[in-house]
Amino acid sequence: MKNEKKEGAPTVGLPLCLGMYEFAPFWRAFFDKLGFNVILSGFTNKSMVSKGQYTIPSDTVCYPAKVMHGHMLSLVSRGADIIFYPSMTFNIDEGYGDNNYNCPVVAYYGELLDANLEDLKQTRFLFPYININNLKQLAKELEVALKDWKLSRKEISRALEYAEAEYYAYKDAVRKEGDRVRKYIEDNHMNALVFIGRPYHIDPEVCHGIDKLANETGFAVLSEDSLPMQKIEDLKVYNQWTFHSRLYNAARFATEHDNIDILQLVSFGCGLDAITTDEVKRILEEKNKLYTQIKIDEITNLGAVKIRMRSLKGVLDERNVH
Repeated sequence: MKNEKKEGAPTVGLPLCLGMYEFAPFWRAFFDKLGFNVILSGFTNKSMVSKGQYTIPSDTVCYPAKVMHGHMLSLVSRGADIIFYPSMTFNIDEGYGDNNYNCPVVAYYGELLDANLEDLKQTRFLFPYININNLKQLAKELEVALKDWKLSRKEISRALEYAEAEYYAYKDAVRKEGDRVRKYIEDNHMNALVFIGRPYHIDPEVCHGIDKLANETGFAVLSEDSLPMQKIEDLKVYNQWTFHSRLYNAARFATEHDNIDILQLVSFGCGLDAITTDEVKRILEEKNKLYTQIKIDEITNLGAVKIRMRSLKGVLDERNVH
């Protein structure tokens, strides 16, 4: 979607991190339809991280949350009139889990940023509590959040319908690309690695180029949301997180395809992954599939990762021979 500058319209900044990696297509379409100018903070870089690191109140939080401080400062410096990062207790309900919670850090990090970033006083930082699964209720919530811009409920509802259509078009495009890659590996007798984690793990600074390293080693790379979804009935954990449903589905999918394997990306400081890692490993190993996990944070040293990747490729090649 081309975003042309609208003269005189306020500029909304969307920080491309945490939950915004999932919903950037939705919110960009929403604000664009309402007539705002929209800017994204862009991919994370070292300079951005450095500028925000002194406002981080706890070193125990995951790296994807730490980088958000720099994204906010970047949007302030670029002149955003509004910065928008909604508080969402629940993620979108895809219907594959027992519930659809967001991680508490993803859901409520706006509260922490508002309390710890003095520079946000130079702009309007909006972090309203919203329900993404009910457009009628969401329209009411956003009417309140955006009351200073005198938008009608009808305008907001139309923009939300447009945003929802754009979001699902984006999700469909991701799945179609997954289909294309799977056909490619079949036609070329290759192995693929499904990188499973959270949507924000695709940020080049957070991922540290591990995807490119996998390509160089001889793997095609897929993301867990590019695979066909199916509800798994025999999980050994209470599945109450939207993103976790995707991880378990990806593991199940890999057990059904000899040329597809799993690499789980885990952030240091992510308590929820104490649950997911055990369950993903169980699903894979019960079907005699390999489980590979790589922990990622602010340290960029791919030497050990390169060894792990080459070892995995060697084992899989040997299996294919036999």
